[in-house]
Amino acid sequence: MAAAAGLALSASNAKTPLLWPVPVREGCTSSFGEFRLTHFHVGVDIRTHQEEGWPVAAVADGKVVRVRREPEGYGRVLYLELADGRTAVYGHLCRYSRELGIEQKLQEACAAKGSSFPGDVVVSPPVAVKAGDIVARSGQLGLGSPHLHFEVRRGDDSCDPFLEGLPLPEGLGAPELEAAAFVPRDATGRVDGSFLSAVVPAVREAPGRYRLARAVRLQGAVDVEVVGRDHLGVPDNSTGLSTLAATLDGSKVFEMDLRCVSLALYKQSPLLFDPDRGIAGAPAVLLRRAEGFAVPGVAGEGLPAAAPGDHVLEVTATSRGGAAALLRGAVQVVPAERPSPLALPGRGFSVLGMEFLPAGLVLRLSRASPKGVTPLLWGGRPVDSVAVEGEGDQLRVLLPVSSAPRRGAVLALGDKLLPGLFAAGPCTLQDGPWSLEVPAGGMGFLESQRGSGSSALVLCGPASARSRATLAYRGAGPAHAGLVFGPERRWVRRLDGKAVPFRGDGLYAVGEDRSSPRWGAVTLATIPHFGGREARVEVTDAGSGPEPYSLRVTLDGKPVYPDWDSDPRQVRLDLTDVPPGRHVLAGSISDRAGNGAALAPQAFIVPAR
Repeated sequence: MAAAAGLALSASNAKTPLLWPVPVREGCTSSFGEFRLTHFHVGVDIRTHQEEGWPVAAVADGKVVRVRREPEGYGRVLYLELADGRTAVYGHLCRYSRELGIEQKLQEACAAKGSSFPGDVVVSPPVAVKAGDIVARSGQLGLGSPHLHFEVRRGDDSCDPFLEGLPLPEGLGAPELEAAAFVPRDATGRVDGSFLSAVVPAVREAPGRYRLARAVRLQGAVDVEVVGRDHLGVPDNSTGLSTLAATLDGSKVFEMDLRCVSLALYKQSPLLFDPDRGIAGAPAVLLRRAEGFAVPGVAGEGLPAAAPGDHVLEVTATSRGGAAALLRGAVQVVPAERPSPLALPGRGFSVLGMEFLPAGLVLRLSRASPKGVTPLLWGGRPVDSVAVEGEGDQLRVLLPVSSAPRRGAVLALGDKLLPGLFAAGPCTLQDGPWSLEVPAGGMGFLESQRGSGSSALVLCGPASARSRATLAYRGAGPAHAGLVFGPERRWVRRLDGKAVPFRGDGLYAVGEDRSSPRWGAVTLATIPHFGGREARVEVTDAGSGPEPYSLRVTLDGKPVYPDWDSDPRQVRLDLTDVPPGRHVLAGSISDRAGNGAALAPQAFIVPAR
């Protein structure tokens, strides 16, 4: 792996320089390798002035080999195989080139499958293009506001486009380093005497130079996470850090260089980033290669078991333009504490809250009396250690991961049983019709709520495990009752006995969706920068939301295959080949629960140009 000073590979070193794909040069709002809840961002998001319709150019000579249209994700996607064997991927497009016959290929595939979403469409024979040829128009289909998602792939690897020849935006400075988080890794770890994590702000001393606001006292096994941000030509917008390196007393303890991410491994992002310790949308980067993390370019075991005394931690972040930022901080290591007691001091405990940290389960408790002791039993067995801190009758208690059962078990504070089941992963917690799959390195809690409807209190942690856990409901009843929604009552999807990603902590419930979608009125719109006309119809739904794959539309009695814009929930029909005059649009759509709704025939007028 290259040293930190050499990690910012210049675009001039790439084999084939690439053209900027759109005429807008406003930089990028997201960078390659950034954190996403369940994956790495394997491209860059190029700003398009919050507008659609900009011409999208071939970045080099090549041939269009494939297109795809999906209702969410990247929306419309185009795959351009470059002459040197790499593949450029363009996402969130609103049109393919008619001049090159690509748009027609999509419509033919839709007609053959009777759906707006025919899956991958192989362009056969491939359409040859020269660098600068217009292959599509930018849009906002899929997820997000108007922008262009752009990738460069080498076989099964997705690589940073700026390290593959895409010209860097101008005015790039050094990254900004916000803070360092110190997180106990296991039950031995302490930060300033506590088993809770601490976030220490960074103080800017000069351009590219930072220091921690205070020294930190550490005991036992403690991880360090750094919070920082970069920008790619958009100073008021944050993008992810490109490269990182960390040393303790001059010895390297961590190095990160995410110039390429295998598409087979791109879902390992949660093992490197910690959103719980982030600041203003910038997640914290774990300065350690976590167990199970297989993405190349990340190495280091984090802070070693340093000898007691004073030490110096340094973290260097380098931008894609080669500018570096340095964060320096003082770390004091003190001897580890003696083993913890096996019981709680006092009696009459009530649980005020709980959370899962890398070190274990933390309970927030209040007690009625400081006299006596209260044993802790997990699955009928005493826990092997308990750490207690706090003042007065408000206590925090750490139950280490090593104490947690490997199968679902109840936790008892003396003779008081807490409702629900706890376990350490990898395991599956089952309570009533609910099950929670907890991955290795995580802990989970599941309590099936009895009464009207079916709901469950679900907790999982730490952040890396929470992002990879799954939740399933296997209750009886009609299929349309198999829907899960979270604290914000946002419907996720129909379960039908299958597990779905568990996105966070909170109360989840299964309910019936008996309401049907509602169609709005047909409106006409013109996409800027190329004048493409569209008929648009909004679809609203109070329950599970429209299911785009069920969309069926006719124009003047003949099937047509419009786009679906997922953010405004809008059907968008291209009117390029529709002559001026009166036309009638009709159709149908179902929601995710299976409730259907017909679009009554609506007449509209296409004006003459």
